[in-house]
Amino acid sequence: MIDNNELKDLKTKGFIKTKGTEYFTIRIVTDVGNMTSEQLMVISRVAKDYGRGYVGFTTRLGVEIPWIQYDDIPNVRKSLIDADITIGGTGTKVRAVVACKGTVCLHGIIDTQKRGRQLHKEYFGDITPSKFKIGVIGCPNNCAKAQLHDLGFMGQIVPEYIPDNCTGCELCIDECRVDAISMQGDIIAIDRELCVNCGKCIPACHFGALEERDKGVAVFVGGKFGRQHRIGYRLGKIYSDEEMVDLTGRMIDFYREHGEGKERFGDMIERIGIDVFEEGIKK
Repeated sequence: MIDNNELKDLKTKGFIKTKGTEYFTIRIVTDVGNMTSEQLMVISRVAKDYGRGYVGFTTRLGVEIPWIQYDDIPNVRKSLIDADITIGGTGTKVRAVVACKGTVCLHGIIDTQKRGRQLHKEYFGDITPSKFKIGVIGCPNNCAKAQLHDLGFMGQIVPEYIPDNCTGCELCIDECRVDAISMQGDIIAIDRELCVNCGKCIPACHFGALEERDKGVAVFVGGKFGRQHRIGYRLGKIYSDEEMVDLTGRMIDFYREHGEGKERFGDMIERIGIDVFEEGIKK
C-alpha cells in the first residue's frame, strides 16, 4: 500500500495517481510545445511497453502517458530521462511556459518560441508561494489567453499616424477588424480605447501615413482560471520583448518576498494593490 507521503513525492516527480485505480500517469514537459522526433519515438515506445499504447496532451502543451504500473516507474523514469525528456512540472513552483506559434505565424509580432524558451530555461521549476504560470502570446488574437496566466505577455505594435502623408484612401479602415479607425473630415482618427495594437493597419497604408510608434509586449499580471477565475491586470506601459526575462525575475522575487502562505500571485496583487506592485517591481 502506497502512503500519502510517497504519493506526494511521486507527484512531484511527475507520476500522478490515476483516479480509482492503482495505476499512474507520467507527465512530460515539452520545450514550449515542441519535441524532437527522437523524443517522440521514445515516448511512443514507453507508452507501448509500459502503458496501453497511447499518450494524451495537456492544456499547457504537455504530454502524458497513462496506465503506468507502480513497479514500472523506475524503468519509465530512466527511459525518459536518458532521452533528455523532462518529467514533472507540478507543485508550488514556476510551471512549464506556454508559448503560441507566433514565431512562424503570419500574425506573430514577437518571437514567442525564443522568448518562451528563455523564460523556461531561466525559471522553470523555481519555487514560488503557489503555482506560477507564464504565457507568451504573439499578437492580440490571443490564442493562448494572456490575461488568464499569472504572468502573460502579448505582442504589440502601436501605430502612429502621420497626417501629412494621408491621402484619405481608407485602406487602413478596411483593414482594421475592431473598427478603431475612422475618417474625421479629410484625415483619420485612431480610437486608442478600441485599438488592440495588432499593427495590421501599418502595412495596409501605401503612403507612409501609419508608422510604428512602439513595438514590444503588453504585460498582464495576476490572471488565473479554474474554480475561481480572474482577468489579469494590464501594466501601464509597453515593454520591449528583450525585457521579458529580467521583468519576470523581478516579479518572481517580489512574489516570494510578499506572498503569504500559498497565496496565488493575483491574490497577492489584489491584497497589496496594483499600484504598489508596479512600483515594487521597478525597484
